[in-house]
Amino acid sequence: MPNEDIAQQPIANVLVMLGERIEKYRLSRNLRQQDIADAAGIRRGTVGKLEKGGGTIETLARVLRALDIGDRLLDIVPDARQSPMDARTTRGTDRARARPQEPDAGDAPWSWGKE
Repeated sequence: MPNEDIAQQPIANVLVMLGERIEKYRLSRNLRQQDIADAAGIRRGTVGKLEKGGGTIETLARVLRALDIGDRLLDIVPDARQSPMDARTTRGTDRARARPQEPDAGDAPWSWGKE
C-alpha cells in the first residue's frame, strides 16, 4: 500500500501495518520475539502485541531500541523550526502551548450599532 494512502486509512489499520513492518524487520535480522523482549526489558507477549498493532509508545520505543533503530523514533514528527520572524517575537523560548487564532475582522457578525 503506498505511503500517500496512509493518511486516509483508519488508525487501527495503520497500527497493524506498523506492527507488520516491525515484525518483518525483526525477522530480517533473524531475531525471535524473545530476543527482542529480553533486550527491551519487556515480555515476549508484549512484543507480539506490538507486532499486531497494539501496545504503547513506550513499548514501541523499547522495541525500536532493541532492534538498533531507536534513533528513527524521532523521525516520526518533523522538527518544528521557527522562521526568523517568529524567533524575533518569542525571544528564544520554545512554545509551550498553542493559542487560538484571532478571528478575522471580516468574520465578525455585522450589526447596525446599538441593536
